[in-house]
Amino acid sequence: MTLDKLFLSLHVVGALMWVGSLFALTAFLEAYAAEPDAAPRGRLLKYLREAAIVPDVGATIAIVFGAHWLFKFKLYQAHYMHAKLALVAVLIGVHVFLKLKAKRAKKGEVITKPPVFLKPLLTLLVLGIVTFVISKIPS
Repeated sequence: MTLDKLFLSLHVVGALMWVGSLFALTAFLEAYAAEPDAAPRGRLLKYLREAAIVPDVGATIAIVFGAHWLFKFKLYQAHYMHAKLALVAVLIGVHVFLKLKAKRAKKGEVITKPPVFLKPLLTLLVLGIVTFVISKIPS
């Protein structure tokens, strides 16, 4: 295995970790927002805070090792990569939205559940990213 392939593997694992933990963070936010009692909310908050760290780690791994491939192999010149990176930008927006909700919960503010379309949106974003990379459309 070459170093480049190792970096690609780390990029993919980081992306899986990132997206999977965004699903988990969404679930924790839903549970926290729905809990009316203070004691269970306090226990949920502990796990919510821990779950809010994992997307940052996954995103960092995915972005660092993805940037290696993007610049070393000049993938920024490929048209399909523009579409992929546009979807990644939306994924970053979802990440920020969820992190801000978690931060408000940490401060003790009352939060509402994340929108119901968030999980399908995450699924469609990942589907689009994978589709563009595998099919290389538009080329």
